[in-house]
Amino acid sequence: MSSHLIPVFLRRSEMRLPRNPLIPIIMIGPGTGLAPFRGFLQERSFIKSKGGRLGEAMLFFGCRHRSQDFLFSNELTQALATGVITDLQCAFSRDQPSKVYVQHKMLELSAKIWRLMSSEGGVLFICGSAGRMVKDVQSTLLRIAQIEGGLSAMESDEFFSSLRSSKRYIVDVWR
Repeated sequence: MSSHLIPVFLRRSEMRLPRNPLIPIIMIGPGTGLAPFRGFLQERSFIKSKGGRLGEAMLFFGCRHRSQDFLFSNELTQALATGVITDLQCAFSRDQPSKVYVQHKMLELSAKIWRLMSSEGGVLFICGSAGRMVKDVQSTLLRIAQIEGGLSAMESDEFFSSLRSSKRYIVDVWR
């Protein structure tokens, strides 16, 4: 009998809702990146069912085809209908001739994203594959800070660095 070693890595995740449910949140999770946000929605639904108040919550989700890949459509539309989330933006990249990704949907709501992050103390979460998506989303966030906040490229970078330091910009990705 041969022995095999399987490498295992543990790391502490910062993917948790703010303690105060009134703090606005922005969730960006294409594909399987939706997984932790389903838990967030369940927790927010529970808080709401007990009479608790909730802050604004935006969810940006993306997949290739609405008809094949939008597995939790009922759950997400129910969360929107009941006020568990205030915005649901879905990007279906292959349902039209030109591809649409979550970052395109983010630009459509850039003023709101900027307001929640710059003046309302919002927390931004990104979850998903570590491929191009993360870089594209981060570039879009920098662009939003420049467009909506009038920041320079350097100021935008410093703004998001300060959010990371204060645990208001949380990225959980995998390869």
